[in-house]
Amino acid sequence: MVIPHRNEGDFSLRKKWIAALSATIMLSLAAGQYQAGAKHYGERKGDLEIEASEELSLKAQAKRSGQTSLYVIRFEGPIQQEWKDEVESFGIKLGDYLPDYSFVAKLPDRGDLRKVKRLDFVKDIVPFYPVSKVAPQLRKSLGTNREVEVAVVGFDKRVDMRRTVSRIAKDELSGDVEPLKIAKHISVARISGQGLEEVIQSEDVIAVLPVSKRKLHNDRAADIIKADELERTGYTGRGQIIGIADSGLDRGDAEDIHPDLAGQVLSLYAIGRKGDASDLDGHGTHVTASALGTGKASRGRYQGTAPEAKLVFHSMMNEEGELVGDPREIMSQAYEDGARIHSNSWGADDFGDYGLDSYLFDQFLWEHKDMTALVAAGNAGYEGYETIGSPATAKNVIAVGATENDRPRIGGEEADDPDAVADFSSRGPTIDGRLKPDLVAPGSYILSARSLVPDEDAYLQVLDDEYAYNSGTSMATPLLAGGVAQIRQFLREDLDYDDPSAALIKAMLISGADDLDEDMRMQGFGRANLRAAIETDFVDEKEGLLTGEGATYTVEVKDRSKPLAITLAWTDHPPSLAANRALVNDLNLTVTAPDGQTYNGNDFFRYPYDDEVDNLNNVEQVWIPEPDWGTYTVRVKAHNIPHGPQPYAIATSGKITREAQGSHVLKGSLETDRSVNRSDWHTIEAKSEGRLRVNTTWRGGATLSLTLYDDSGMPIAVVSKLKKGKTIALPLPDAGTYQIKIQLDKGYDTTYRMEVNYPDE
Repeated sequence: MVIPHRNEGDFSLRKKWIAALSATIMLSLAAGQYQAGAKHYGERKGDLEIEASEELSLKAQAKRSGQTSLYVIRFEGPIQQEWKDEVESFGIKLGDYLPDYSFVAKLPDRGDLRKVKRLDFVKDIVPFYPVSKVAPQLRKSLGTNREVEVAVVGFDKRVDMRRTVSRIAKDELSGDVEPLKIAKHISVARISGQGLEEVIQSEDVIAVLPVSKRKLHNDRAADIIKADELERTGYTGRGQIIGIADSGLDRGDAEDIHPDLAGQVLSLYAIGRKGDASDLDGHGTHVTASALGTGKASRGRYQGTAPEAKLVFHSMMNEEGELVGDPREIMSQAYEDGARIHSNSWGADDFGDYGLDSYLFDQFLWEHKDMTALVAAGNAGYEGYETIGSPATAKNVIAVGATENDRPRIGGEEADDPDAVADFSSRGPTIDGRLKPDLVAPGSYILSARSLVPDEDAYLQVLDDEYAYNSGTSMATPLLAGGVAQIRQFLREDLDYDDPSAALIKAMLISGADDLDEDMRMQGFGRANLRAAIETDFVDEKEGLLTGEGATYTVEVKDRSKPLAITLAWTDHPPSLAANRALVNDLNLTVTAPDGQTYNGNDFFRYPYDDEVDNLNNVEQVWIPEPDWGTYTVRVKAHNIPHGPQPYAIATSGKITREAQGSHVLKGSLETDRSVNRSDWHTIEAKSEGRLRVNTTWRGGATLSLTLYDDSGMPIAVVSKLKKGKTIALPLPDAGTYQIKIQLDKGYDTTYRMEVNYPDE
């Protein structure tokens, strides 16, 4: 769906937003005054590989003999739904997807191997041995007496793994096996290396990985400066609900709480210490007020970025100071209470690894594509690149790094360059090469509400009884979460768009971001700029694409004074925890400039910019520092969609005019009942003679036919058996009106998608 929001009727509505933000771009209202529009016009910086070789991507591969009923079936290329259907017709169960073009499969009868191998679209079948299930960090523990805390992941997502683990390793367990409530195929246990070796022999187990220790992502080693007051903006998060999970919330009582949070709390859950949601650390109160504090205790001087938003809060800290709780359960409760934004200023310093928490975030967000989750990148930046932690390594979250504040008189070198990424901010890429963090926002020396439960040592510095300073990516994350509330309010109130996808929010923020001329492994796509984000034009495509399908749009550029950013983002299917690469559904972005030059998404670093195709990231961008005037053609191609269809969003600093001239997508459904809808009709208007090119895809193994009629109703071309995904060319003898009839001839009910191209100008 294209949302046109640059017409004259929208101008006056947008003016109030722009005026309110004119002095406070890039969240400067929350962390000091920033130089507006500080965009650098050089090339993107970084050293990133975006094109991984096509190989079987397992965390651990083994050459070991033995009997097993688990195999990896490798297909010849991008996954077609009918291939999966045919393999499963043998009674074979397909489990997790593995890059590239593979599935873990359970074969009830090894005799089926020969039948499957004879299928022309099957490239190879290899055993999936037990050692391939173990994360590399656990390998040294196998067979020893050393205890490790692990997550055991089952093959079947409907099966509770607690019984399996308890039965197999009952003498090697320390304590109870705890299943995750909303992901019962995953159980957490403390187990000896001997028991671990027994667990991985089970055909019901697909992966075992370590459980990382979570920590709060504030940086208490930095010096203190006084942050600027948090000013009001034209949009204040009205009508939005933000979920936050953290250490606790002030005294733990919504009726007896810090003045800045009074009346803000819709729900307060105590999951760390049952019945006690108080903030023993002070961290949770600070980050919450940065997002939605009203500033009441300071007469409005120190307020959050969305002071009219409401709150659903989960207190995670237990008696030992540990952060506990299942992210899926936390976000599910927040979602049920109305939250569509979730802010998380915690994680593990596991140096780029895709851990259990990353998987749980991705799984929930795949199932709830309208929830935007933000996660602090971490504060291990002093140790260099590949220091970003889980769950910021999740594909579907917005991972937030931190920039410096602008307070050199107090902070010295640590606060004298607002265009610099803070030294403590964790860097990317992830272990599998993905670009993280996604964005950066102010994170140094943020002044916000303090909890009176801990003593003053909990903060970098205390201002008074109500406010204190802290720094870290923890502080950057809630500021941007409040910004997301502002954007969602803008979409609802100014554009009457109530249900934006998280992919759209991410694409808008990334296309609107200010490039800081830093290495992209430090800054991601840049520093958040709310005004530029709401000025983007966008498409929020919720029906999605299957393998081989595509869509084309045109973007007009009339202003050469700023870079052209075109961003494609999608909420991806969660990966297998046995896989070495996280991307599952692979969309590709291609942009053709008015002069004919082609750009591929994320191909920033090695000229020419059309020789690498990203198969690692679920965000792709084309960024042209000095664009030419004219029309750019934007193409989205579904290269490989094992779990489809795949929705997506596009946001651009240009103007989306419509689907590209001559290129249109026609969709519909066909049913076996002749009295209902066995055929569909579509009308096209050709502006001149030429050819009609049609590429049709559909679900399942149905047989479809296509007939082209002229304006008198006479058939001029008939295709009795369409080939899925293959382009056919049909003659258009003259300009005029034509009708396309598509019909279901054999098979079951199906939905189809036709991409048609013809002369229409």
